[in-house]
Amino acid sequence: MPTLRRNSPEAELEKLIAIYLKAETDIINEIGRLRSQGLVDYHAVAALERVQAILRQMENDAWEYVPKMIEREFYVNHPEARRFYESIKKHTAGYENAAALTVDEQDVVQRLVMALMGEITDAAMTAMTTIQDALIGRTEPDIYRRVGLEQVAAQTATGRGVNRAVPEFVRALQREGVTAFVDRAGRKWSLHTYCTMASRTTRRQAEVLSVLTRDPEHDLYRISSHGTTCALCAPYEGRVYSKSGTDPDFPPLADAFGKIDLAGPDTLANTWLNIHPSCLHVITPWTKAGRTEEEIEEIKRFSSPKTNPYSRDPRTEKQIEAYRKKERSRARWLRDYRQWERYRVTLGDKVPKTFETFLKHKRAGDEKYRRWEGEYRRANDTGDTEE
Repeated sequence: MPTLRRNSPEAELEKLIAIYLKAETDIINEIGRLRSQGLVDYHAVAALERVQAILRQMENDAWEYVPKMIEREFYVNHPEARRFYESIKKHTAGYENAAALTVDEQDVVQRLVMALMGEITDAAMTAMTTIQDALIGRTEPDIYRRVGLEQVAAQTATGRGVNRAVPEFVRALQREGVTAFVDRAGRKWSLHTYCTMASRTTRRQAEVLSVLTRDPEHDLYRISSHGTTCALCAPYEGRVYSKSGTDPDFPPLADAFGKIDLAGPDTLANTWLNIHPSCLHVITPWTKAGRTEEEIEEIKRFSSPKTNPYSRDPRTEKQIEAYRKKERSRARWLRDYRQWERYRVTLGDKVPKTFETFLKHKRAGDEKYRRWEGEYRRANDTGDTEE
């Protein structure tokens, strides 16, 4: 009988990440072509049509892969689904058949698919609007061609042209990527980075969902405790929660995961299925069986927000410092990763296809890395170094 071989979380996302990066690279190349060839203003409209086609292709490719990724994650973690999966001789196609899922489970899986595709579609629309605004002014996406031509005519009549702004716009795209989302702090997320984050979060949600639906009758679950956790997670970790939100002794899981509809019920379907995007905490079933009355009372007191308020940060100074140290390391990793993204977008295959290889050369500060750094500076006409 064939056995199930689970890819690593990163491997499961490689296809989607490649789709996002290709779309972003293709867009920047298209706008760069407009710049390099010195095309007249009306070509901006044609360029936007090609950009829209690139984004539409990205969405189509994602529609093909997102359901498979989520179903695969669910099957790998769900015992009943996994047994069904392993019983199929052609096990590589097993996760595409949802016969082992209940109607409720299929409903939540479908909700995850639709939510992620909604994020991707919104990101594509934001990217399109950003590029459109820079080239031909503010317009509605569905009528951008007509209004764009009107904008070009008006600019030509007044002696202004979009090509004057194109070179700087291309440099900004190469530095920062194609903007797909702006968060509350005003930070711009590139198309590749934002869609990758959304996909990672959804994959994690599917994993959590599979744990919570293994036994429909089981209601109590514990969120793991980590030695180095963030301030958002710290008040919620280690507690036992009620999936249904009806247990008299334990708080609803919706307290930790947050409710989609704040006025809605404390049910699993009304939660975000994690504490925050990209959260690494895991959830495991919890039972009173085999525990003493004292142990049960202790976990009740610890879990209850009445006796242990969520507003209290349970971490010690040592744990807080350990978390800060981890975050500094993570921030450096993210800077390096985003630098690799920018270099890949700008220089293409002159830069390694994998981040690990790029990082190895950067850490060594060798001749290859210095060459990439020089070519990137020249491409962007800037003296910045990526230290």
